[in-house]
Amino acid sequence: MADGFRPAGNSAPRPESGSIGRPLGAPMTDHADTTPRSGGRLDPLQILFWISAAVGVCAAGVAITAGPSVGQAGAVLLVLLAAVGMVLFFWMSRGAGRVLGAFPERGAMAAAALLSGRSDFALIEALDEAALITDANLSPIVGNHAYHRIADTAGVLGDSDRPPMLSRLFGADPMLSAPMFRLSKAAQLGQSRREDLPATTALSGRPTRYEASVGPMPGGYVLWRLREIGSGEASDSEDGKQIFLDDAPIGFFAAKSDGAIIYMNRALRSVLGLGDDPSLLRVKDFVKEDAGRLLRRDRRGFGPTRVKITLRGIDGQETHASALSFAPPQEIDGAVRALVFFSESETPEAQTAPRVSADGADGVFSHAPLGIAVLDGGDPASAAILDSNASLMEMTQGRATPSAAFADLFDASEGPAALAQRLRQAINDPIEIMLATSPPTAVHVHFARSPDGRGIAYVLNVSQQRELETRLAQSEKMREIGELAAGVAHDFNNLLTVVMQTCSYLLRRHPVGDADYPMLKEISDHATTAKELSEMLRAYARQQTFAREVFDVGDFIGSRQELIRRIMGASIQYEIRHGRDLPYVKVDKTQLERVLVNLATNARDAMTPKGSQLPKDGKLMVRTAAVDAEYARGLGHNPIEDGRYVMIEVEDTGGGIKPEHAAKIFRPYHSTKEAGKGTGLGLATSYGIIKQSGGYIFFTSKLGVGTTFRIFLPEYQPTQEELQEIVEKERALIAPPPKDVAGRGKILFVEDQTAVRRSIVRNLKECGYEVEEAEHGEEALEILERKPGAFDIIISDVSMPVMTGPEMLQEAGPEMIGKAKVLFLSGYAPESFSDMLEQYPVHYMSKPVTMEQLVGRVKELLAAA
Repeated sequence: MADGFRPAGNSAPRPESGSIGRPLGAPMTDHADTTPRSGGRLDPLQILFWISAAVGVCAAGVAITAGPSVGQAGAVLLVLLAAVGMVLFFWMSRGAGRVLGAFPERGAMAAAALLSGRSDFALIEALDEAALITDANLSPIVGNHAYHRIADTAGVLGDSDRPPMLSRLFGADPMLSAPMFRLSKAAQLGQSRREDLPATTALSGRPTRYEASVGPMPGGYVLWRLREIGSGEASDSEDGKQIFLDDAPIGFFAAKSDGAIIYMNRALRSVLGLGDDPSLLRVKDFVKEDAGRLLRRDRRGFGPTRVKITLRGIDGQETHASALSFAPPQEIDGAVRALVFFSESETPEAQTAPRVSADGADGVFSHAPLGIAVLDGGDPASAAILDSNASLMEMTQGRATPSAAFADLFDASEGPAALAQRLRQAINDPIEIMLATSPPTAVHVHFARSPDGRGIAYVLNVSQQRELETRLAQSEKMREIGELAAGVAHDFNNLLTVVMQTCSYLLRRHPVGDADYPMLKEISDHATTAKELSEMLRAYARQQTFAREVFDVGDFIGSRQELIRRIMGASIQYEIRHGRDLPYVKVDKTQLERVLVNLATNARDAMTPKGSQLPKDGKLMVRTAAVDAEYARGLGHNPIEDGRYVMIEVEDTGGGIKPEHAAKIFRPYHSTKEAGKGTGLGLATSYGIIKQSGGYIFFTSKLGVGTTFRIFLPEYQPTQEELQEIVEKERALIAPPPKDVAGRGKILFVEDQTAVRRSIVRNLKECGYEVEEAEHGEEALEILERKPGAFDIIISDVSMPVMTGPEMLQEAGPEMIGKAKVLFLSGYAPESFSDMLEQYPVHYMSKPVTMEQLVGRVKELLAAA
């Protein structure tokens, strides 16, 4: 390649400092008056300098080798060295060396001679365009002020006074490499040549077109000229083109890569019913199909894109047409052009290879719900993309463009070789692989070969499927944990029942003042704590049996005011604000109280500084209100079914919940408290209770401000009988509770666990009751058959082998049961048993229970008989 022209992307070496080369007209002093010939001539001062230097070196050599035999050689040497020094001083201070330096670079002498001896070359400074003079070897010598200004704007002028070569001005634009090569070739051959350069942003930062020319000069020099083609020069041509396009019988439009319309001719505007200014339109506004197929650029040179489209006018009328879209190879304005043919007869027969369609039907290809890519070969690991549909473009976040490598769409974290092997497996069987997107997307890839040898890849997004499978697996895991927790709680409750019943029996025999009373009381207290933990496990597993009651939430929270106040302590303000006209709800009071206690406890801990045992300067606000589902959705709480709800809002002024904990807040054993505080089951238990009650629980939190939990319980319309029962319960609350555990009556007790049965029967008999035992439901039925209607109350476990308690109740019938009250007692009961509590006149107590609790309930039932 000729000197002075370099491929795009490689920077030409910068001339050494001290070299000469400046715009013509700049002042230059003390230059020799020589006329350059072909190839230039040497400066006499330079010749004199080197002759003097050679003589001085020879004299020094003689003085060194001859020694004393030369006599006055030393004096001669000094004289010669002084002469050399004088010449060098004259060269560097007054001669050409002042400008050229001691060792001028190639072309510097010629440039000096040109500046000093040929005043006619100074005429290039009068040109209104950039001009550059080089020697026959294309080494730059001098440029005018306009050329230096352009070089400075392009950032390639550098520190040297020598101007850069023309090719360096456009080194950042590879599209100009070919024109620069042709100009350089013509200069070397001594020919003239003119090139209209493609629009480039390399010089001014905006698309600008230039005209570059080259021609020989006398003396073996070359003149280069660069001229900007102004808009005024092209206006006549552009106007003529626009008139031609406006009058054309076919449609035409030009659009940017984002679909914004730059120009649309009259024929297409008429079909769409548009005015003269379509600049506010985008392609997707009038093309029904995927507009992206018209706007993609084919950088592999396979020609224009041919697609069938449906034009949609402003009146909604649709017109079927064919479109031929293309982008100029020089990309003057970055726009895509499209010809629109309104009938098949207008469509030209394409002689070049058209864009390949995956199935021959553009509509199916464009609107397929899965990604489709047409590849240029049968090896998916090395093939490039010829075409892709909108689904694949969206799936790959815009990376599936024509000419892109198909393998680049996928995650190559295991290495290119492993990725290639994985993709080749898709030739025989579908594979699952990750797209290199952010975040990575799981897809299935199916590969097939078309008859012409090209490949077709089908890419199916399975990320949602994988997410659902993960959630299902997690849900199944949590369900199994819940079942395990419920089973453990059942067996644990039976053991606790024995402990608590035995402890109650011993406490009666060792009252206050007895030496053993403190130890027995400690056992009883720890058993109660264990009971609360067991109930948390059952609530989380949603395996509690709820005894639902109809009540007013406002009255309920008001009656628990002192309980919550004791939990919060004296340093935290506690306030309740009740809404008006609260509807009734039907839930288990005991379980709802547990939820409130859990939320209040968490709020207190959130308002307690780290390292402190007591909360400081906090406030807990509890609000109630009657709302509907739309109100909840307005707060950002979803999903929630339509209907009316009673909302209980618990708001604290703690530190808030960090975002990384928000998604796990209702998970069991997830706790943000300090080590040793809390079980991690409080919110999980509350969530299980509210969901089992048919309600919803949500929260909002802001760091440094606090957290608000909102419970939504569905509204319940009570019957007249239920309203009367509410009144009777309110009256009963006024009566003092019985303190005496002694009583009389006949009891049938059914329990399969021997230890539990013995401890409870012993305590009931101790209190004065006549008790008959049964190990399971069938044995109890036999007793009832022998003694129908003989018992005042039947106490039965729920889950038993052979026959369960509810099955026994259904088999016995009213004849055997008589007027006896039925009380179910169990450490675990299926959820379906909750409905039976509402359908039959039965009662329920959850194990474990103390003797006082059980006898108190028995006396209550017998008194109501």
